[in-house]
Amino acid sequence: MAAPTTLALLLDALLPAETPGDGGPAYPSASSVGVDREVAERIGRLPAGERAELARLFRVVDSRFANLLLSGRPIRFRGLTPSGREEYLWRWSVSGRAIKRRGFQAIKRLGAGVYYARPTADGRHPLWPRIHYAAPPLPDAPPDPFADLPAVRPPDEREITADVCVIGSGAGGAVIAARLAVVGYRTIILEAGPWVPRQAYPRQEGAALDQLFLGGATVTNSDHSIAILAGSTVGGGTAINWMTCLPPRAEARREWAGSGGMAGVDGPEFDRCYARAVDRLHVSTAESDVNPSNETLRRGCRALGYREGTDWAIIPRNAVGCRSRCGFCTFGCPYGARQSALTTYLADALHHGARLCPSTRAVSIEVEGGHVRGVLARVEGAEGARDLHVRCATVVVAAGALQTPALLLRSGVRFEGVGRGLRLDPTVAIAAEFPQPIRTWDGPHQTIRVYRFQSTDAGAHGPWIEVAPTHPGLAAVALPWDGAATYRRRMERLERVATPIALVRDSGEGRVRSDPDGRPIIDYVLTPPDRANLVRGMREAARIMVAAGATRLTSLHTPAIEAGDGTRPVAPSELDRWLAETESRGIQENALALFSAHPMGSARAGPDPRTSTARPTGEVHGVEGLWIGDGSLLPSAPGVNPMMSILALAERTADQLIGRLGGRPSPESR
Repeated sequence: MAAPTTLALLLDALLPAETPGDGGPAYPSASSVGVDREVAERIGRLPAGERAELARLFRVVDSRFANLLLSGRPIRFRGLTPSGREEYLWRWSVSGRAIKRRGFQAIKRLGAGVYYARPTADGRHPLWPRIHYAAPPLPDAPPDPFADLPAVRPPDEREITADVCVIGSGAGGAVIAARLAVVGYRTIILEAGPWVPRQAYPRQEGAALDQLFLGGATVTNSDHSIAILAGSTVGGGTAINWMTCLPPRAEARREWAGSGGMAGVDGPEFDRCYARAVDRLHVSTAESDVNPSNETLRRGCRALGYREGTDWAIIPRNAVGCRSRCGFCTFGCPYGARQSALTTYLADALHHGARLCPSTRAVSIEVEGGHVRGVLARVEGAEGARDLHVRCATVVVAAGALQTPALLLRSGVRFEGVGRGLRLDPTVAIAAEFPQPIRTWDGPHQTIRVYRFQSTDAGAHGPWIEVAPTHPGLAAVALPWDGAATYRRRMERLERVATPIALVRDSGEGRVRSDPDGRPIIDYVLTPPDRANLVRGMREAARIMVAAGATRLTSLHTPAIEAGDGTRPVAPSELDRWLAETESRGIQENALALFSAHPMGSARAGPDPRTSTARPTGEVHGVEGLWIGDGSLLPSAPGVNPMMSILALAERTADQLIGRLGGRPSPESR
């Protein structure tokens, strides 16, 4: 038998075999169910720089000399006992050396996420019966209206001619494609992600993360301190987000009109764009049912005397006919109740003759003499990959805020402003345990938001609070690891845990660069004001949870900060100690789980190409016929979940683009 790899030993120290005393099924070790093989495959798909970094990590932990330098002990990881390996990981997780924490968190995110997001045997996982977690069965849903459309398939041709090529099918690209097709322009939509028929949406967390999320949901910023979630499927983020539909804050609109130079975006013109998006997505509160997870927010706000409509509110959603049937919205909607870009704008585009090419990745945009000439793409088909050339004079890049600037850079569009302005709405969470089942994975994901604290910081940079649905894989990534047994017990309490999140409208910004292979590198470091607001968000969320009756609070720090023992309400003195320690510990990279599901602004609008990518109209500086059509264009964060801001801004860009093209296509385009 071959000796176990260093990766397998690391994962087995993190997730060893265990036979609990509760009579339930035993937990297998990570390597015994192939987690090491799957993690190795995932590592193989990472950018070259990240692969090299992990390879160095594996060499270091098994090098006597490296361990002597790092820890003062000339040991090899594989030479330690199982308990010694677990202690080794623990020391790395709490180390004062950033490189050790970073290495630990990389292994934990990859390994624990895979281990808990997938069944280990017989289609189940030993954790799932303990927390009454089960994926819903495939529904008896109506047939998918796109299933038989020839316009939705990877192209067979080597060359296609169009008036406009839209790269990306999410919130921005879908709007612009629909508007162009309705007018009569020959429109082709390239989508790097797959098209998943309605009844084929995965009903299992691990498979859904692999199929529907960018990078299999393993994307992080360059120091790995922030996990970044983004869609990579037809419909983009609108197919897998939490359907939170809110207008941008007035503070943001004033910034867009001011420093962004986007005339009219702070007045009635943009209001009309927003109203069109609300109407097309059927946004309302009619199906904003308050599940137990959201109810903890509402109950806590009421107990603290916060006022509905002033401090907190029900969230409108783009759902019609949902009826709270499953709660697996993050993995696509097999019922067609989610009014995503696919169900609405893309349907409009296809109905008016547009062509949608899934599994087709734009490699580069052809630019000659400052004018667009076409797009070079790579099609992933059943018989392998092949090249595609789209001949067109107009291109709309709407590939998402991580991929849009990378595509521009690959295409030789390299002036100073490209990639600048990245905003993330950095997000923290806490875990609040209650006496009764919460099951955050059941019912609508986000229906209550607390915005009482947002205006306490100038420019609305204070935190706002919502709740997140927490399936086991995501919970495993987020919850702190304090040793294998403690970590497992924490996972086993997940059924009774609510997970409020605090988001911050970032005052700072990052940048997207590209590596030698043309893949995005995400540089982002939190500013001191944003760190302070994230800490405040955790503290205010904790106060709300305790007012709602929480029996235990757990921060996502490593090591965790806890208050209460789970048997009685958290006492005021315990809460005070938790708040004080949270303030003292603050935000330290790779010592606290941080997330983002809102990358935006990395190809922002503005008058100056030194600080922006596109003109205020949306057309890229210095390149005729090249437009930005997604959330990358936002000059700053909108101060709310950004889907509706992106849709409305895309409506505005479509107006500008159609006006530039002349309003009506030439006869040969029809």
